Amino acid sequence: MAATEQNSEAWLLDWLTASYLPRFNQKGMLRVVRNAGLGAWLSGVDGPLLNSARENAMRHRERMERQGVQALICGHEGYPSGLAQIPDAPWVLFVKGRVEALAGPRPVAVVGTRKASSLGRSAVGGLMGGMANLDWTLISGMADGIDAKAHRSALERGVPTVACLAHGLHAVHPRSNVALAHRILDAGGCWVSEYTMGTSPNRYTFPARNRIIAGLSQAVVVVESNDPGGSLITARLAQDYDRRVFALSPVWCSEGMKGNARLIQEHVAELLHFPEDLSKAMGWGSQREIKADVVEKLPVMQALDPYVARSFDELVAILEWGRNPTRRALLEGEMQGWVRAWPGDRFTRSVRWTRPPSEF
Repeated sequence: MAATEQNSEAWLLDWLTASYLPRFNQKGMLRVVRNAGLGAWLSGVDGPLLNSARENAMRHRERMERQGVQALICGHEGYPSGLAQIPDAPWVLFVKGRVEALAGPRPVAVVGTRKASSLGRSAVGGLMGGMANLDWTLISGMADGIDAKAHRSALERGVPTVACLAHGLHAVHPRSNVALAHRILDAGGCWVSEYTMGTSPNRYTFPARNRIIAGLSQAVVVVESNDPGGSLITARLAQDYDRRVFALSPVWCSEGMKGNARLIQEHVAELLHFPEDLSKAMGWGSQREIKADVVEKLPVMQALDPYVARSFDELVAILEWGRNPTRRALLEGEMQGWVRAWPGDRFTRSVRWTRPPSEF
């Protein structure tokens, strides 16, 4: 990306300048700018037009400083590593509040309908209770309903919170959540957005915002969603980004949980029956529990891939244990949340193994 050609501040000023030029924010034009490089593209802009845009950009930068808004540039230090991995990561992520919250442990997105039922609201509290003994970070979208309930529940439990907004960070939408948003800042959390100051929310910014929620997270939990619903967009994006997706067990008589049922039926989301299922599925036990148990599970974990499902016969050949011992090991791993079973007698690892065996 062209950001590496200049220092961050100079590149940001160029980017803000470009944002004030006609047609810059159109999808096709952004592709052209990305290919040519931001500096090269700006050099071809008519002088008077470029000067006017530059003045607006400088005023915009001053406004950001007055309101305590920082800019993280993709490819530069401080930009969230998980978000940088998605193919459509925003060039600039604006942050208000404590930037360190974006690097917090175990980021989980909790999302759902704006028209939350009493069942859905109470399920949020139950989900939080299942994570009570872990250090983790909540990601959500500050919308009414499930999002707002998730933010409030996290604050009550002292869980760091990141609110992803679908507009500029000059304000909070909806207005009913202004007090909640400021509580997040006071508690050491932050707001994030890809939109410049003054940008208002619209029908397009909310779906675009959902990719940031998914990109910042290691797991996405759909608490309560109708079909169709914005949470389904977030869930499918998370699946595309190789994030784990979970949905609370749908209630057959609940209209508001049809989206949950669809996600599970289409193998987008894994089913959560109980509050503690999420931490088990992600392998988020205490460090001592993982280390004590890992030697026994190590051959199975090494044989499995987190993204490509392997058949039972293939695993028998890899492990060389025989069919019955291999089946027992896989069943035990599935029951403990280490192994995920797929149709066709195929299996993946439900934990992203990052440390070599020698470290245990």
